[in-house]
Amino acid sequence: MYRCKTLIATDKEFASNEKRLSICLRSNGFSFSEVTLSGVLLTFGEAEGEHASAMTAIMADVKGFLASVDVRPLGYASMELVVMSDESVWVPDELYSPTAHRQYLKVVGGGATGIMAAPCKSLASTAVFAASETTAMAFKVALPGLVVVNQHVKLASLDLESRSEAHPLLVTHWRNGVIDFAAFRAGRYIFGNTVSFSSESEALFHTVEVLKIFGLENAGTELLMCGDVGRERFALLRPYFPQATLYNGRHTSFVNPEFKKLHTYRNALIL
Repeated sequence: MYRCKTLIATDKEFASNEKRLSICLRSNGFSFSEVTLSGVLLTFGEAEGEHASAMTAIMADVKGFLASVDVRPLGYASMELVVMSDESVWVPDELYSPTAHRQYLKVVGGGATGIMAAPCKSLASTAVFAASETTAMAFKVALPGLVVVNQHVKLASLDLESRSEAHPLLVTHWRNGVIDFAAFRAGRYIFGNTVSFSSESEALFHTVEVLKIFGLENAGTELLMCGDVGRERFALLRPYFPQATLYNGRHTSFVNPEFKKLHTYRNALIL
């Protein structure tokens, strides 16, 4: 069963088809947001609790929680579930076969038992990734029309290509001892992967290594950081880039002044 850890909402009404619902799955619950198609942030919340082991129980818990915070998942313009995965691989659409998921992950050393896939139109590729099929599918069945993606599909689809036309761009999403990288250059997505680290110095090493390997060492290279980013981590990386900023997701406005207190960079994948 899920408990409400955080909830910020607004009373202003919008039709369901003018809103999108985004959910980010976590090991101990999930976060979610409602944003209008014009970029007005209406709701942000966090559900805390262990995921049930049975699909039917997860479905009941999800429906019960959303009802308790007055979120009615019907008629949205879009609904998306972002799943965090430490093992993933891009497969070009012309080579992709839905029967070869395990072989794709095997090539990059993946040994997961649960595997899912999500297309990325902007890259004409499909991401094949390790995930708990039981949990993700329970959300999908509980919320008909929900699209499941992983963090790499989400980062590649955030309209950041144009930002890299003027200078290279490296986006880093931080969580529980891993970094999700997304690199852009000359208006194109060129790299995405997840790397684990055991210390801040190792995290710095991996970040600088990505710069060198993919030719991002440029006088104007910009670093965007989101997720679990504190002052010390930001200060460690900042000197190695001409520009470094916290990434807050798509631009949003809000009606409820409580949203001023929300650390949007920590939740950039659903905003």
